[in-house]
Amino acid sequence: MGMDSFGGRQDMKSDINVTPLVDVCLVLLIIFMVVTPMLQKGKAVMLPQTERPDKKPESDKELLISVQADKTIFIDTKWFPDKEFAAKMKEMGERSSNKDVLIKADQRLTFGDVKHVMGMIKDAGFEHVGLITEKKAEK
Repeated sequence: MGMDSFGGRQDMKSDINVTPLVDVCLVLLIIFMVVTPMLQKGKAVMLPQTERPDKKPESDKELLISVQADKTIFIDTKWFPDKEFAAKMKEMGERSSNKDVLIKADQRLTFGDVKHVMGMIKDAGFEHVGLITEKKAEK
């Protein structure tokens, strides 16, 4: 009996098995696809598009206000009617007026609607107010 009968060198495979690598990559892809939508803060709105939106790093001193197309106003994800929103902003302004306020306004709103929300924020004592936009898709 020689080595051939016990599975000698002729039976060895030198190919790399990529199946586990593909499995791991697909699992990571699925995880990122599920988690990415959860990373967006505030309520979902159709943001206005600009050529070159400013990039501003997120910080803990930011307050996010979302205004949807039907003029509903949210602080983070909590809905407030106009009068309650003004009172809540006034209360927050008294506690910490040094926060930056970012407004996510729907692109279907008129300028007057956004100006009204900005006015309530300014009246509450906040100094730094900004608008969030997204970059136009290149054609």
